[in-house]
Amino acid sequence: MQYSLDLIRTTLRGLYPPGEITSFTRMILEELCGFTTVDIILHKDTILRDEIHKKIASIVERLSHYEPIQYILGSTLFCGRRFAVGKGVLIPRPETEELVDCIIRQHQDAKPTYIADYCTGSGCIAITLAKSFENVKVEGWDISEEALAFARRNARDNDAAVEWGIRDVLAYKPRGECGYDIVVSNPPYVLESEKAGMERNVVDYEPPCALFVPDDNPLLFYDAIAQIAWSELRPGGRLYFEINSRMGDACRTMLQNKGWKEIVIYKDFSGLDRIVRAEKVIC
Repeated sequence: MQYSLDLIRTTLRGLYPPGEITSFTRMILEELCGFTTVDIILHKDTILRDEIHKKIASIVERLSHYEPIQYILGSTLFCGRRFAVGKGVLIPRPETEELVDCIIRQHQDAKPTYIADYCTGSGCIAITLAKSFENVKVEGWDISEEALAFARRNARDNDAAVEWGIRDVLAYKPRGECGYDIVVSNPPYVLESEKAGMERNVVDYEPPCALFVPDDNPLLFYDAIAQIAWSELRPGGRLYFEINSRMGDACRTMLQNKGWKEIVIYKDFSGLDRIVRAEKVIC
């Protein structure tokens, strides 16, 4: 195993931070060999089969071209569950886990019965909420059939009942009140001007339609989804967004201008504005 460990480190040195290389090593050996971190430390002299070493070499080669490790391995963990990911679908982030955790914590007493997730992507939000509340109906909507294919697979793999459908939030005309208790969305929110400072494994591989918005219209998706949610939520229903940390005040103002009340902005684990909650209050 030491030979494989050296291959990973020497090939990726200078391309990734040392801590990330260590994380890659753990993920690769866990996936291919079932090794834990302790196994890697205590059993470095273990001789790996040639086929395993060849697989490791192939993975390292792809990593050297900045392909995301989650795409290479075909899955990632989100809120303790495994989700399939690949080309055409956004990789779930820890910030989105915080969004889901916020919703779950705030609805422990008054449990929701009907939830809609717009821009669902891999389905990680919709599926986790479906597994977290009893007797809840959950819908997941996205413009990308490619992303929805992953969402459907993830629902099957996690034994979650979610209804999926194609919907372009920028063109969709709301149906009127649907009785949703919660509308949640993690839409595209990275400014085009921020692309230059981003990692290559994101910019070169993840779907740009799930990431970027024009600098001159940063709230493009929030504005549209807030309009949809106002129409489709029941009175007293709540809207939850994950946001660009630079857009907290602008998002609050937009929601206030549309009549939303009880608007709260929550910070993420880095102390940045990341989650917005608003309530549909009918006076």
